[in-house]
Amino acid sequence: MPPDHDRLFKILLRTFFPGFLRLVVPHLAGRMDAARAVFLDKELLAEEPFQGNREADLLARVRVRSLGVILVHVEIEARAGPKMPGRLRDYASRIQAAYREQVLSILVNLQRGEPGIHRLPPEDDLPVPELSTFRWVVFNLEGCPGTDYLAKPEPVAWALASLMSPGEESRATHKLRCQSRIGEARMTARKRILLLDFVEAYLELTPAEAEEYKVLSTRYRRGTRAMWMTWSERLKEEGKKEGLRLGKQEGRKLGQQEGLKAGQREGLKLGKQEGLEEGARSLQKVLLSLLDQRFGPLPESVYRQVEAIGSLRRLTSLAEKVLVVNSLRELRLR
Repeated sequence: MPPDHDRLFKILLRTFFPGFLRLVVPHLAGRMDAARAVFLDKELLAEEPFQGNREADLLARVRVRSLGVILVHVEIEARAGPKMPGRLRDYASRIQAAYREQVLSILVNLQRGEPGIHRLPPEDDLPVPELSTFRWVVFNLEGCPGTDYLAKPEPVAWALASLMSPGEESRATHKLRCQSRIGEARMTARKRILLLDFVEAYLELTPAEAEEYKVLSTRYRRGTRAMWMTWSERLKEEGKKEGLRLGKQEGRKLGQQEGLKAGQREGLKLGKQEGLEEGARSLQKVLLSLLDQRFGPLPESVYRQVEAIGSLRRLTSLAEKVLVVNSLRELRLR
């Protein structure tokens, strides 16, 4: 399990917050204006012995039709444990004391616990009208049927499916299904990258499963192409950002000598070139890694050929074909 699972989950849930609420509290989500939620990142919670204060994993102020404003508090735990309900109650009381608003507490457990979504106590509705009564929702991911969540319309469900049971399918097949579901959907490159990174982080394959993945990937050419286009988009974006950063630096230097505006223009030009070169180097490394896994060990001539390619389009095209060709000769690299 990634050591920074809290950070990964925070980014995922913040980005897809409305969809997450539709999954977990569908009876309330239709009344929530979750798209305009205000996130309160630095809220301190209970003081634990020898650890000091900690921050809420996610705390958002959300307006709910006919209820006004509530605070949605999400805690993410690696494993379900007997102490967490008590801690969650303490967290909610501290939040209520600070804001005097109703709190909807959601606990997400990556492992253990009865699979699925449970409202506790189950006979009560959420959120509660009384500040003195504590209710919460728990979402235990391990053991949930991953195929069911891949069929849902919310993209966040497709990422969470990577932590769920593959059912009768192999883990390699399940990973490809998660990636293909994401790769074939219409969304921005930023969101697609986030979802694919999440699946990559949480659905790690053993060496034997990785071999199976290579074979299976040839049957998912459309999804594979979409994923590699995402890599290309990511590298291009990184190149643009690096170019802008270098452009600003160079622009400031030239601006002191020849005038600020002229310096900025020249700096941006130089920066864009530097950024594209950096993007090409990054994609060269990715391509060489894939080639080594598929056809390795590679001859020195292949390394030289790849490192001589400066076109992002050419490098991306080669990366797309790695999993669907049978030899280096088909890629014209030998």
